[in-house]
Amino acid sequence: MARSQAQDVIRCQYCEDEPAVFHCVPCGDELCPRCKVFHLKSKVPSGHNIVRLSEKLHPTNQVKMCVVHSYKAYEACCEDCQVPVCIACIQEVHGKHTIGKLKDLYERQKAESEHELTKMKGQYKSEIIQRIKYFKNGEREIKTSHKNIREKMKKQAQDFIDHISAILTEALDESTRDEREKLMEISQYRAEAEIFEQNLEQLIEKFETLTESSHPADLILYRKQNPDTFKRFKFPFKINLTLPSYTIGHINKTQNEHQFGKFIRGHISHLTLWDDSLQAKYLTGFERVKPSTKKVSGRSLKISETKTQKGELYHVSCRDDRSAFVSGQGPGIQLIDRSGTELDKISTDWEPAGLAVMKDGSLIYSDYDNKIIYKVSLKKQKKIFINTDYGPTGLCCTKSGDILVCMHEILFSVVKYNSSGRKIQEFETDQNGRRLFHGPWSVCENINDDICLSDFSIFNRVVVLTKSGNFRFTYDGNVLKQKLKDRFNPRSLATDSLGHILIADNVNNAIHLISQDGDFLSYILTEDDGISLPHGISVDTNDNLWMVEENACVKVYQYLS
Repeated sequence: MARSQAQDVIRCQYCEDEPAVFHCVPCGDELCPRCKVFHLKSKVPSGHNIVRLSEKLHPTNQVKMCVVHSYKAYEACCEDCQVPVCIACIQEVHGKHTIGKLKDLYERQKAESEHELTKMKGQYKSEIIQRIKYFKNGEREIKTSHKNIREKMKKQAQDFIDHISAILTEALDESTRDEREKLMEISQYRAEAEIFEQNLEQLIEKFETLTESSHPADLILYRKQNPDTFKRFKFPFKINLTLPSYTIGHINKTQNEHQFGKFIRGHISHLTLWDDSLQAKYLTGFERVKPSTKKVSGRSLKISETKTQKGELYHVSCRDDRSAFVSGQGPGIQLIDRSGTELDKISTDWEPAGLAVMKDGSLIYSDYDNKIIYKVSLKKQKKIFINTDYGPTGLCCTKSGDILVCMHEILFSVVKYNSSGRKIQEFETDQNGRRLFHGPWSVCENINDDICLSDFSIFNRVVVLTKSGNFRFTYDGNVLKQKLKDRFNPRSLATDSLGHILIADNVNNAIHLISQDGDFLSYILTEDDGISLPHGISVDTNDNLWMVEENACVKVYQYLS
C-alpha cells in the first residue's frame, strides 16, 4: 500500500527528485519549492502564474485562449463589462475599466448559477411537470366531455325519434279510426239509397205496366187506392262530404336548436410557458388570472357584530359588500346591513334550507320538505323556480349563472340547473362508480370553477370536484389535532378572490382556510377570537367574511389585507 502511494506522488519536472508542490499555469510545469525560484527567473511572453498543485484543476487555473485574440489566454476580468479579458483586450478596449481577478468574478457567477440551477431542478422543473400534468388532465377531460356530449346528443336524438314515432303512430291511428267511422257512417247512407233505388225500380215497373198494357180501370183504381204514392215516396238524405286534410308543419330552426340542445365550445387561452417568477397561480381553467395584491392577515379584524331578533341562525348569503340575506330557525328571511338594521323581510311558509343570490340580484332559497326552490325578484315577486326530485339544502349560483343544489333523500347528489331552472347535470359517483359524498350540506364554486361541498355525514369532510364533476381532493380537518377539541365538523363553505376555501367548523368553533389544492393554511378565526358555533358563512364582493352563529349573532371580519 505504501509503495502504491509513493508511485502516485508527482515529481518535479526539473530536478525529478523532489515532490512537486507548485504548478505554473502558462507553462504547464510541475515544480518543487527550490525549482520554483529558478523557474520564475525564466522569462516567457505571458509571464508566470504559479499556483499550488492542489489548485491546478480549479477552473480559473486552466488555460483558456481569448476568443478575440487567439494567441493570448484569459488572465483577468473586466468588472464593468463582466467579461473575461486577456492582456491585449485590456490594452485595446478595457484600459479605462476596472480590472479584477478572473477567479473572483468566476466565484460570484458560480454562486449565482448554482442558485439558479437549484431553482431549475426544483421549483422550475416541478412547476413545468405540474403544468404538463394539468394539460394532460385537460386533454383527457376534454375528450371525456366531448364523448359524453356526443352520447347525450345521440340519446337526445333517439328521444326525438321515439317521440316523433309516437306522434306519428297516434296520428296514423287517428286517421285509421276516422276512416273506419266515416266509412261505416256513409255505408249506412249508401244502404238506404240502394233500398230506395230498388223500391223506385219496382214502382217504375208498376206504372209502366199500368200505363202501357193494363186496362184503364186498373190505373184508375190503383191511383184511387194509392192517392199519396209520390208524397210518401221520399228521397234519402243528401250529405255534404268534407274530406279529411293534413296541414304540413313548419320547422323553426331556432326552436329546433333549443329543443335538441345547444353545444358550447371550450376555450384555451395561450399560456406563456415561462415568466419572470414562475409564482403565478393558474386559477380558472386554461386562463391566466392576474395575481391579486391581497394576502392573508396575521389576525382577522372584526368589522361589526350584531345580534338579530331571530332564534338560531344557519344561513347567510351576501348581496354586496354592505348587506346580506340571513335565515335560521323557523320561516322567514331577513336582508340586513353590517349594523344589523333590517333592510327588507321576505316571508316563507317553511324554514329555508339554503340561500343564494343570483347574478341578477334575485334571491333563491330551498324548501326541503316540499322539494321546491323559490325565486324572489328584486321587486319581491316570489315564484316557484324549480321543482326538485329530492329534498334541496345548500345552494350556490356560479359565475356562468348556473345553480348548484345539494340534494338529500335516499340517495345524495349535487345537481346543476341552468338559469332557467332546467336540470343539466348531476354528480353522484366518481369515474370508478364510488359515491363522492354521503351528505352534501353546503356547496360553492371556486374561482378555478371547482365545485366545493361540505359532506356533513359519517365522514365529515370537504369534497372538491372539477367543473365536469371529476374528483379532485378531500379535506378532513387540519393535521394539527392539538388545536381542535373535537372531530372536524364542516357546515357552510365560502371562497374568495384568491381561490381560498373557507370552512365553518361548527363544533370546534373555528374557520379553516385552505388553498384551492386542499393545503391547510391557517385558522382565520377560533374560540380565542370569541366565535361560538359558527354555521353559515359568506364572502362579500370586498373579500370580507360574513358569519352567522347559532346564537343569532351576525359578525363581519376582514381577514385579507
